[in-house]
Amino acid sequence: MTREEVFTWDGIRAGITIHEPGEGLDGSRSLPLSRSLTLYLHGGGLLYGERDDLPKPYVDAFVARGCKLMLADYPLAPETPIRGINAFVDGLWQWVAGTMASLLGAERIFVFGRSAGAYLALTLSSRIAQSGSPVRPTGVIDFYGYGDMCDERLTVASKHYQQYSPVSSDSIRDIVSDAPVTSGPMSERYSLYVYARQNGCWQSMLGLQPDERDPNALTPSRQSGMPPVFYAASTADEDVPYAVSKSLARALHAKMFTAYGLEHDFDRDIDNPAGLEAYEKCLDWMEGLVQDKA
Repeated sequence: MTREEVFTWDGIRAGITIHEPGEGLDGSRSLPLSRSLTLYLHGGGLLYGERDDLPKPYVDAFVARGCKLMLADYPLAPETPIRGINAFVDGLWQWVAGTMASLLGAERIFVFGRSAGAYLALTLSSRIAQSGSPVRPTGVIDFYGYGDMCDERLTVASKHYQQYSPVSSDSIRDIVSDAPVTSGPMSERYSLYVYARQNGCWQSMLGLQPDERDPNALTPSRQSGMPPVFYAASTADEDVPYAVSKSLARALHAKMFTAYGLEHDFDRDIDNPAGLEAYEKCLDWMEGLVQDKA
């Protein structure tokens, strides 16, 4: 069962898609995750992407375990700087935790992101923990994300992307809108990301100065009180080096799933069994957390 919602914060409207087990799914109410909701934030370097990018087999895997899945759009850069994106995500969490969870019959909320969406999920969870809020995520699901937008391994010019055809600054100006954008198809905005990585200007495209640190980076002090984390990454990742993932996963005491020799978003290829294996391991981990807290 699927339905659409709209979330509005500070005049910015973003689409929401909610997947729930249907009435005909036998035994769904007795499944360990039947009282759980997962908020999903898509990837795209904060420059492109859409909420419905999660392949159907993985959506079905969540629903088959009884878990409600909420896919959310959010404002993109450079139209909205990174501080505005994070502020929007904070507002989204308050709406989900304060209103939608009870309407959907959810007692526990997981926050899930892929790539840049995982960065948003991690840093959101850190801010919630630091705030002392009594309502916190039960767990965080990080697929090939990162914890610091200004990590020098991410902000230098990428040799991998310099192998692509050069993207000109003129073509970038033609893409950027005068108004906030909350849904950016890869076919229309991917060149923003390629340009950022080719020229080492990802940081500036997110509204940060060259010598400015990420105000939401998961420094050791900001890792305190974080909920449990599930982390999936591939050893051949050309976007977020595996060393970055391994280091962050270790610092967060995360449950780690490693895919070997595959690309950044290794789960995009639904014909490769590594993708579904990662999601099944993740869902097992989620069930374990729910049962431990029961």
